[in-house]
Amino acid sequence: MSDNIQELKNKLSRLAILDKNFEVFGSESHQYKLNPCLSEIEIQELEAKYKIRLPFEFREFLLKVGNGGVGPGYGLIGIDRVELSKIELTGLDFLSLPFPLHQEWNDLDLLQNSNGNSPDAYYDANLVQGSLLVAEYGCGIEARLVITGEQSGKIWIDDRVGEGGIYPLTNHCAAFFHDDPDIEDNLYESVEEVKEALTFYEWYDNWLNRSISQVVQLG
Repeated sequence: MSDNIQELKNKLSRLAILDKNFEVFGSESHQYKLNPCLSEIEIQELEAKYKIRLPFEFREFLLKVGNGGVGPGYGLIGIDRVELSKIELTGLDFLSLPFPLHQEWNDLDLLQNSNGNSPDAYYDANLVQGSLLVAEYGCGIEARLVITGEQSGKIWIDDRVGEGGIYPLTNHCAAFFHDDPDIEDNLYESVEEVKEALTFYEWYDNWLNRSISQVVQLG
């Protein structure tokens, strides 16, 4: 077991002990429980079906920690059969196609009424192809793990429901999403410092650290 995985497990145990009253956002939903891990065979079958290779950090989490449960937002979604069924409606190649974005995107000019039953171009599913839903923050805000393309292994936010567009979840953004108790101290970050999206491990660890800090400060 890698040091990173063991560190996450240790922090998860500490947070569950500290937050017995479920003060952390979303904790009442997951109650600090993890779903059973996936086996190597199960992951290989999924990868073969969708013609992908899951990013290493996420793959390791599924194998050694759990297939969703406790995590950022309302909890880590993991490999969810309902979500996969939705993906298949767009075609089995949805996950294998390269994630198309390299920088934040929010073309509000595309927000206009569509003809017939076609979705607005602004909400086109192809804008998040090559990514997998891994958490929901509420109000339609999704955290997505990029599976393919140059951003593979990184976490991006899809906030098109709130007309916020699609953008990388940076350390700066995470301070907002993870209720950082020291949020004011993090606002000094420059534009250059906040463009890089967090990897899966960085994202999950960021949530753990800020959740522990929040509970400790609440006493």
